[in-house]
Amino acid sequence: MTPRGVALAIFAGSLAIIGSGCVRGPDIRLQRTIEHASAGVLAVATSHDGNPTSVTLCSGALVAPNLVLTARHCVAKAITTMPSCDADGRSHNGAHIGEDADPAAIVVYVGDRVQVDRDVPRARAVRTLHPTGHVLCDADVAYVILDRPITGVTILPLRLHDSVQSGDEVVPVGFGGGATNVIGQRRPRERSTVLAVGPAANQDTGAVLGPREFEVDAATCRGDSGGPAIDVRTGEIVGVVSRGGSCSGHGNHVYTRVDAYARLARVAFGAAEREVVDVAQR
Repeated sequence: MTPRGVALAIFAGSLAIIGSGCVRGPDIRLQRTIEHASAGVLAVATSHDGNPTSVTLCSGALVAPNLVLTARHCVAKAITTMPSCDADGRSHNGAHIGEDADPAAIVVYVGDRVQVDRDVPRARAVRTLHPTGHVLCDADVAYVILDRPITGVTILPLRLHDSVQSGDEVVPVGFGGGATNVIGQRRPRERSTVLAVGPAANQDTGAVLGPREFEVDAATCRGDSGGPAIDVRTGEIVGVVSRGGSCSGHGNHVYTRVDAYARLARVAFGAAEREVVDVAQR
């Protein structure tokens, strides 16, 4: 299983219509959830070792005008691209990440299509906040404080008061290009079912989940890392893309729960001098 960011070398070149003897219209609520969620998802690009041509492109959600939620592996230096985790949230292959990336090397882009060698960033990072340690198992989440507020972009609420449950339906959104996996294109995936919530090991899919993780069935692809899973019913962010199997495979797509890091969220909002946006009822 690998993190879902994608390393770029810049110098290198419908909703299902369900029927039983008849045809029903599309789910309007789902369409609105997808449209609203997509508008709040940004591209997060981190350059490495001072080299502007070597960039990791991930996704993130704007949760306050100057605060982005993403995956920790998107804003740290990688030691391994294949985390091996157990159901207790422990690593079986040592440290996964090293020191944090320099905030000055992290920028965010807005829009449906991002080309980091041509587009102008909308903001730059000034600070990152995340769990301690150097293991991604059960802890692949980070907040990025920006140097300026981003206007004209949807701010998405977090679910910090309650956990996602097996059987819940979510929509993953990210810059992995959806089914075509065209990196840099923002696309929502199809409505996806939560298969399991950790601690668990899913023998059918091979997913191993720590206590702060959950698994969805629809694929997330390279470039989707750090992107949110949006609850279809409430529009809340319930998780962040961490790692997964094949882009086209069923299951074994692992998210870190945002409610499991509610304290971190409140610290990040405080550091950004903003109030938490948290829908209070499911």
